[in-house]
Amino acid sequence: MEQKYYDWVDYAKGIGIILVVYGHVARGIFNAGMMSDEHLFRVVDSIIYSFHMPLFFFLAGLFFVGSIKKRGEGGLIINKVDTIIYPYIVWSLIQGGIGYTLNGITNFSTSIQDVYSLLWQPHDQFWFLYALFLIFVIYTLIYRFIPNVIMLFILSVLLYLFQDFLYSPWGIMNSIYKFGVYFCAGILFSKYMTINIKISPIWSISAVILFVLAQTFYHSYLKLTYLSYNGLMLMLLALASIFTVVIVSQVLAQKGSNLIRTIGSYSLQIYLVHIIFGSGFRIFMQKMLGIESSVFHLLFGTLVGIFVSILFVRMTKYLGLNFLFFIPNPSTTAVSK
Repeated sequence: MEQKYYDWVDYAKGIGIILVVYGHVARGIFNAGMMSDEHLFRVVDSIIYSFHMPLFFFLAGLFFVGSIKKRGEGGLIINKVDTIIYPYIVWSLIQGGIGYTLNGITNFSTSIQDVYSLLWQPHDQFWFLYALFLIFVIYTLIYRFIPNVIMLFILSVLLYLFQDFLYSPWGIMNSIYKFGVYFCAGILFSKYMTINIKISPIWSISAVILFVLAQTFYHSYLKLTYLSYNGLMLMLLALASIFTVVIVSQVLAQKGSNLIRTIGSYSLQIYLVHIIFGSGFRIFMQKMLGIESSVFHLLFGTLVGIFVSILFVRMTKYLGLNFLFFIPNPSTTAVSK
């Protein structure tokens, strides 16, 4: 099978989730008024957000066609209800409940309506899971009538380019236009890049140089940010940056960097819980201990968001609380009893 070829995916997820946690920690510090260099924050924020979420949609697309062949269209959707919608609902309620309880302490207030509107209006980082599920559903339906990955990618590019014209008052729907192109890029990649090529470190260095040049051109020469512009150049920047992560991840996989791989293997669970631990750390250090060093919070907030989240996940498994992340399997439960 192609599983060996995809050994690098956990490394890519590891890189991606580190950027996610750092980005949320940095934004929390900025909103709390502790960021010492606003200009640097905005530049780094724009660089990270220009590609780190497109990366995860790309990685999800890698397994789309294979999942349909394995499970069928209905089976794929049911699987995504189990693996995406279930943890989305559980942790939207948990994080929303905590946010509502701590109103006045966190950077933003949370209302009861915010908590219970999760079925149609995702909040905080959970928008990604909601959008990813919708993309799986929509592209499964489209693929049924257009089982050609090149045509699927062309369609996704057109939806991206005309996203302003297609704007929907249901905000999350706009994420389909914005991120579907990266999902389909993953589908395209999985079809045509099926040869296991040994990537040398020179490739990795070249890819990093490409990343630096592309980001510099976009942010310094064109003077754009991911928020100020939503067109073709941003899409190309994201794809070039994703290419860099793919190359670097393949080099890391060949070198056997287990730390990044381990972080990547917990990427979904980290995504679900890191806000609670990262924000909790920031609030405690700032409010209780009076520590307002942005460097301190960036470093240790990111480490807490990643590694305390992993520790928490392992504790839930040890305590038999897997239902917090995975939908209970009645047959497994029956056997264990």
